[in-house]
Amino acid sequence: TIPSFLDSTRQLIKRRKTGIYNMVNPGTISPYEIMEMYKKIVDSSHVFEKISREELDSITIGKRSNCYLSTEKLKSEGLQFPEIHSAVEECLIKYAEKIR
Repeated sequence: TIPSFLDSTRQLIKRRKTGIYNMVNPGTISPYEIMEMYKKIVDSSHVFEKISREELDSITIGKRSNCYLSTEKLKSEGLQFPEIHSAVEECLIKYAEKIR
């Protein structure tokens, strides 16, 4: 979330830390999981279907890549963002409140 990012950035600046820090929520989540959460939290009538990576590759020019960024360096500074599932859920809840 933006507040987590800003707080962590502020802390690193105060400590005069340099280098590359992966400012991301720990964990992994799939687009399908996000859409399941969207349907549960935002719009129960939303329709979507899960497709395989092979199906996706057959309809897109670029191939899908699955990346995971380590948050260990950030954790070593005593800083951590909320876990990805919790963060996405929080964002969807706030979004649902705004559109209603």
